[in-house]
Amino acid sequence: MSNPGYLILGGGGHAAALAEILIKQKKTIIGVVAPEITAGLKIFDSVPQYLNDDDVLKFSVDQVLLVNGIGAMPRQTLRKKIYTRFSELGYTFATIIADSAEVSDYSSIGCGAQVMNNCVVNIGTVIAENTIINTSSSVDHDCNIGAHCHLAPGSTLSGQVIIEGNAHIATGVNVINNITIGENAIIGVGANITKSIPSNSIVYGARSVIKNLGETDDN
Repeated sequence: MSNPGYLILGGGGHAAALAEILIKQKKTIIGVVAPEITAGLKIFDSVPQYLNDDDVLKFSVDQVLLVNGIGAMPRQTLRKKIYTRFSELGYTFATIIADSAEVSDYSSIGCGAQVMNNCVVNIGTVIAENTIINTSSSVDHDCNIGAHCHLAPGSTLSGQVIIEGNAHIATGVNVINNITIGENAIIGVGANITKSIPSNSIVYGARSVIKNLGETDDN
C-alpha cells in the first residue's frame, strides 16, 4: 500500500486524540466517519465527514488505512464489531504509536493496536490486535495483552502480566507481576490487583471485591 490515506471511524474524544497523533506524524487524514463530531472540532473542521459506516465501502481496501476511533468501554462491543466487520472485508487497521510513547524495539504491537501519548511498553511485551494502551499507561517487561483490550489512562502493569481478550483495565489500576486477568474481565478504577482474576469477573473498590459479571449487586 503506497501512501495510503487514514480514515478515522468515530467522532469522539478517542478519535480526536488519534487524529492529533496522526497530524503530528504528518499523516494524511482523508475523512472521519461519524454521525456527529463531539470532540476535536478544530481538528475535524477541515476533514471530510461521512455519516454512515457503509461510507467506508466507498474506499478501496488498497487506498486507505482505517483508524478505529471508537472508545473502549466496559460491556460495550461496538469497537470490536467495527474492527471485525471491516477486517473481514479486507481493510487494514492502522497500528498507531504516539511519538511521545516509549516502546521497546523488542516488543510486538499487533494490527490496529494503539499506544497513546506518554505510554511505556517494555521489552518482551506482546500487545494483540485492536487493543488500546491509553494515555500514560505503563506496561513492564514480558507482558502479554490479548485482543480488543483497553488499558485506561494511568494504569500500570508490572512484569509478566497476562491480560486475556476483551478485558477492560480502568483508570489508575495497578497490577503486580505474574498476574493473569481473564477474558472479559473488568477491573474498576484504582483497584490494586495482587492475585489473578477469573474470566467474566468484575473487580471494584479499595478491597478489590470480585464478582461474576452475571451477578447483581444484591447477590
